[in-house]
Parts: sequence; structure tokens; C-alpha cells
Amino acid sequence: MNLKRRNFIGSTGIILLAGVTGDGWSQVLSEKRSHVTSVTLYLVNVTKARNFSHSTWENRQHVFISLKSGGFTGWAEALAYKNDLAFDIKKWGSFFNEIKGLTVDKAIDYCSEQFMNNRWQHKMSEPALMALYDLKGRLQNKPSIELFGLDNRAPVPGLFCILEKDVKQALIQAEIAKQQNLTSHVKVKLFGNREVDLDLIISLRKSFGPTTYLIADANRGYKEWKNIDELAGIMKELNLAGMDAIEDPATLTKEQWIELQKKVGGLDLIPDYPMRPAYKALKEFTPSTGNVFNIHPDTMGTFLETISLGKTIKKNDKRLMIGDSSFVGPACTFWQQLAIGLGASWVEALEKPQESDVFHHCVKRKSTVLNSLGKVEIKKMYPGFGLEMDEDRLEKLADKTVHLY
Repeated sequence: MNLKRRNFIGSTGIILLAGVTGDGWSQVLSEKRSHVTSVTLYLVNVTKARNFSHSTWENRQHVFISLKSGGFTGWAEALAYKNDLAFDIKKWGSFFNEIKGLTVDKAIDYCSEQFMNNRWQHKMSEPALMALYDLKGRLQNKPSIELFGLDNRAPVPGLFCILEKDVKQALIQAEIAKQQNLTSHVKVKLFGNREVDLDLIISLRKSFGPTTYLIADANRGYKEWKNIDELAGIMKELNLAGMDAIEDPATLTKEQWIELQKKVGGLDLIPDYPMRPAYKALKEFTPSTGNVFNIHPDTMGTFLETISLGKTIKKNDKRLMIGDSSFVGPACTFWQQLAIGLGASWVEALEKPQESDVFHHCVKRKSTVLNSLGKVEIKKMYPGFGLEMDEDRLEKLADKTVHLY
């Protein structure tokens, strides 16, 4: 698909630059002359296991990305790999060489088109674009969500995710959620096994009480069902046990999603996999397939389409959630600000100091905070996405640092 960025911006009504006068022109001219001059990658290995219906991640490789232009730094994060503590981040990050020397605007166009034309995977385009949009805001001295045309500023509930198959371990995670005041919205991974999943739901409902909105995510784990009635029966049983909503219970066609939502009554279905990537979901979005729709970081590919998709979900009177890709660093505040700007019902992309404290020890400033009510709020608007990091400290704490150029 060859979709020109300027044509897309015009067709969706997203305006990145308008009404620039006076001193604003000097910022624009400065931006036009600002080229991508430096990319540094920081490997952060996270060794807290994460359990899914499809696999277990014993460890995962996060890359914090510092991208410089015009004396400013843009930040990003990628979940680059899993289960490989010897992961080669220099080889992985070599695609950043393709934007060396480009202006920020040209680099944004280039990265977007690489994804749209199937030359880059989303794990390449998303972190590159995240850092570039951060830089764009800093170069214009404006918050990036203002450049995206996002006006909502109300705090959004944070969601705590539990990824444990063992009930005792799940309950330990529940206590951590309570300590962090993250009990209004909680998600638990399911495993496609009725008995195991019922045990988890019953135990967590008892732990959190009746007011927590308890979401499950089976990652399409339910495979042994003959028809939608049988699958709906399992979902109703889980609902009666305390489950309020479920993401991707099984691999379903669009027609099966619609039928299942009709059959499960007040249980909220949350399509996740069908929403990937953003530009395809924009074409195929069908409101009757669920009550809540997940924009899952690290699967969207490009951000202008992501924002347009979020607005489309809201315009159809459906709830929007911003998910997570197990992030532990710079990507969290980026997605939190998009969640706030889009008016999402909750955001899952939260910092996880219980899994990795590297980010916590290196942050000098960020725009978003988790308040005492368990909601993410923008404490103060800064240019770009507002993150400032101590790079010298980060280099010491990271498992590996690579200066690409």
C-alpha cells in the first residue's frame, strides 16, 4: 500500500502544523534544517517471566532509543526480542541507519512509507516514529499531542496486568496492584483451559472485590469448541465467576465476533488481534464486533492512522483501551499521553518498577504521573512527549549500549 503522508493528513483532518506566525516561523525553519544526527541504543534485559496461553517469556529484551536532532533528543522504546539475553541490538537497530541525515519530517515520511510498503515491520517503524514525533514537538517547542490535534486532558485509569498461571502467584501480583493503587481496572491472562481460568477469575474477584473491572485476555487461547454456542457458554461461565470483559477469547471471523457479542449478554468483548495494524483496521472496523476495542502498542505500525482509528472507535460510541507491549520505559509516557488525548477508558502501558527499575533510576522529568486514584494524568505539558533522561546513568545501568552514529 503506497499511502502518501500529506494525502493522509488531509483526508483524516489531522493537522501537524497550522497558523504559524512570528517566532513560530523561526522554529519551523530550524526544524527544516534539523537533521537526524545521532542514534544510541540501550539494551535493558527484563528477567521477570510473563506467561501467556501461547508461550512463556522467561526474559525479554527492551531497547531504549535516543535519537538526536538540532540539539534535542527524542526518546522511544522497543520490545525487540524475547528469551535471548545475548541479543545483538546493533544488528537489530541497523535500520536506523536509513534515516541518518534526513530532516525530521522526511524521516517521518520515510519510516511510515517503509511500513506501509511492507519493507519494515512494526517493531521497526513504531519506535523510530515515536522518537521522531517526540523530536518534532521539541523542535517546534510544542507538546506532540497538540501537534497530533488531541484535545482531551482528563486523567485515564491505569490498568494492572497479571500474567501468572499459578493462583498463588497471581494473588501476589494482586497485592502489588493494590500497593500501587491500580485496582479500578485489572487484567488477567487466561490460558484456554476452563478449570485453570475459572480458578484465576474466582480467586482474583475475591481478592479485589466487586468494584474492580476485571478483564481477561486469552490471546485466542480457546481452541476446543465446536460452535459459537459452546464458546459463548464458556464465556458466560467465566462472566458469572467475576469476569467483566475478555480480549481475543479465540480465533474468530468477523461474523463470529458479532454473533458471540450478541450471545454473551453484558460481557464486554474486546477485539485486539483484528485491530492490527491501524491502517487495515481503519478499513475493516465493524462496531458490532465488540463493546471495547484495543489499540495495542507495538502492532499499529504508524501513528497518524492509530490516532484516526482511535477517533473512529469513539465516534461509533464504543469504548477505547490503549494496551501494552510489556513496556518498562520511555514508551509508557508516549502511549499514556495518546490514551489521555484520545479519551481512552483505560491505559495498560504503565511503568513496571517491580519488573525493572532502570527507567526509574534514570528519569529526570516526564509529563505523566500515576495519581493517588490510580489514574494517569498529565502533570505538566512539555515540548515533545516531555521525557528527560540521564543518559550517562542509563549507559551505566543498561546491559549494553550501542552508539550507531
